[in-house]
Amino acid sequence: MRFRPSPSPAASEMTGRTSDDLRNEYGLINRERAGGGDPIGTVSDQNDIARELERRGEL
Repeated sequence: MRFRPSPSPAASEMTGRTSDDLRNEYGLINRERAGGGDPIGTVSDQNDIARELERRGEL
């Protein structure tokens, strides 16, 4: 497994979104993954969301 040292470029877009929006997106990604969605792309998206929520003190 490869770990990125920095968040994806999409992470910078997260700063303008509410924490509730980010939590909702995280939940949607969980459901997508449970249904057989693309696990590689979605895992990195979830990690970026979790990092942003952690940075905000919301996680």
